[in-house]
Amino acid sequence: MEMRAKEDISISQDLTPLIPPLALSLHNSTLVTHCSCCFSPLPSPPFSPIHNPNTNHFIRYCSPHCSSLDSPLHFSSSEFHFFHLFPQPLHTSFPSSSDLRISLRLLYLIQQSNGSLLNLERIGGLITNFKKLMFLEPHCHDDDEVSGRIRDGAKALAVARRMSVGLETNGEYNVEAAVLCLVLSNAVEVYDKDGRSLGVGVYDVEFSWVNHSCSPNASYRFCTESYCGGVLESRICPAATGTGDAGIESESISSNTKIQKSMSIIGGSVACGPKIILRSIKGIQKGDEVLITYTDLLQPKVMRQSELWLKYRFSCCCKRCRAMPMTHIDHCLQEILILNPDSSDMASGDNFYGDYVMGKLMDCLNDAIDDFLSFDNPKSCCEKLEILLTQDHVNLLLKPNGEKLHQLFRLLPLHHVSLHAYMTLASAYKDSVSELLALDHESYKHQTEACNMSRKSAAYSLLLAGATQYLLESESSLIVSVSNFWTTAGETLLSLVRNSAWNLFSRGRHTGAFSFSSCQMCGKCTLLDRFKNKFTDCQDENAEFADITSQFLNCVIDITPKIWDFLTEEGGYLKVVEDPISYRWLGSRMQSCAYFATHATSPDADKTDSGLEAEECYNEIRVNLFLLGIHCLIYGAFLSTVCFSRGSPLLSKVESLISLEGILNC
Repeated sequence: MEMRAKEDISISQDLTPLIPPLALSLHNSTLVTHCSCCFSPLPSPPFSPIHNPNTNHFIRYCSPHCSSLDSPLHFSSSEFHFFHLFPQPLHTSFPSSSDLRISLRLLYLIQQSNGSLLNLERIGGLITNFKKLMFLEPHCHDDDEVSGRIRDGAKALAVARRMSVGLETNGEYNVEAAVLCLVLSNAVEVYDKDGRSLGVGVYDVEFSWVNHSCSPNASYRFCTESYCGGVLESRICPAATGTGDAGIESESISSNTKIQKSMSIIGGSVACGPKIILRSIKGIQKGDEVLITYTDLLQPKVMRQSELWLKYRFSCCCKRCRAMPMTHIDHCLQEILILNPDSSDMASGDNFYGDYVMGKLMDCLNDAIDDFLSFDNPKSCCEKLEILLTQDHVNLLLKPNGEKLHQLFRLLPLHHVSLHAYMTLASAYKDSVSELLALDHESYKHQTEACNMSRKSAAYSLLLAGATQYLLESESSLIVSVSNFWTTAGETLLSLVRNSAWNLFSRGRHTGAFSFSSCQMCGKCTLLDRFKNKFTDCQDENAEFADITSQFLNCVIDITPKIWDFLTEEGGYLKVVEDPISYRWLGSRMQSCAYFATHATSPDADKTDSGLEAEECYNEIRVNLFLLGIHCLIYGAFLSTVCFSRGSPLLSKVESLISLEGILNC
């Protein structure tokens, strides 16, 4: 099934009204912090969370109203029994039981609405991929694991359902398996306004029938308020794709209407849980298919295809994936620098991009990320990632004559592993600062090291934003990620400006208290004025996007060289990057590779005194860091209005940050 535009739609337009969920379920990690009905954070103590009428410590509600809405479904669906039968995750493939619990809720609601469970391939109009996930010959070891975890999960669902009515398990659980397949194929992660994943939701056909593209023209946002925008009538509709599909559409919509009605009678999260709104991030012509992404667009083609097959059982044939030769963005995301001349002819060919090479790189990346996220060791994470970015790697090639060729290669700045390393390093260095100062915030050594790490965190945030901005020029659907990256870069830069240890940067020379007058704000662009008006004075969204982006880049390209040497003074991988904003030099491959190979081999070489010890120079750097941070915040906020509307939480967050600087009242 697919959804198409009813009319011509320009960029930055809502496509649907609020789309309610068919069912929702919190992740295990948020069960004790959020309301299981509306997904809102539970009030702080002395508030006492409202539990179910029974002694069940797993479910909490923020109010009697939410409890009255959700408790009947919680008990009737056997979710209550599931919690007590399986208090821990059943399988390493199910780190959270949210997929299983939402399946129980859907099973009950479908049966209450008299929905048919005879066709296990499509239930309530939603595809299940039942045969593909359960019975097809596996293409790899991961395929077999997927079908295995579905069988384990389905058996657990069957046990909980039969236990709730006092029946013995009969060994038949195809229905449970089909609904679990439906959830795995249609559920989306539900995020709060800060981008934290709270749980999973399955939404009606108006959303679930929207197909995937690696170059999508739409995005979606969640809303937990009673109203947060959206058009009054949907601007998209189902498209008949073959004989009999119109009947399927009619049956699907009718079936899901019954499910929604059952929810309103029984009670259920649909009453006040997070709803979804679709929004255009490109211009869409009448009759064009509306497309979103199911995967990370900053992955190269081979990784996107692998993930989509493993989870959804289809091979993407979008324009970006079909492009021959590959698109510029995919070339950048997987381009490798070959260091030994004998194998230079393999530098950018598809033959190089093998499972062994990428597996090795991803193992190194994931190992470092685990140190940070799982073992709370940001220092080790940073050390491993710096090595990953600067060291030479080896790929073994087998020549036709059987001779082994050791191919030396290194990651280039726009490689997808590099981008994910920047993202992690920015956060890990930030956490390392807090860790150091918590040990002894008065220690000169700790303060000095913390200052250096603060600079690295800001530098990697800026590098990530600049790199993805460059990629945005060739793939505009990256706008959602780029919006967040620029906002984070701005926030990190302002944090560095407000750092209390600036005297350490001047090697003991006092720099004085920093103050920034509103009259010093950038006079070269209109970003601040447009931000004050919340970007509401535009007549042509495409022209506004081009104009604001041009103004922003002109200012940032002017400011960045004034502060980049300061941010990268400690050397390491950052010293290799001459300019974190402009990547035009990558167009001349031979020159860029020669430069990169020469400098990356000795990242700390030629480290000299910057000569910026004087008070006036450090104050100038500080002012430029401030200006750059404000520009990044405003541009990130603007991009968020394109993706998420002018009611975007990100816009409100940026407004709050800038208000603290006292420049909105000028």
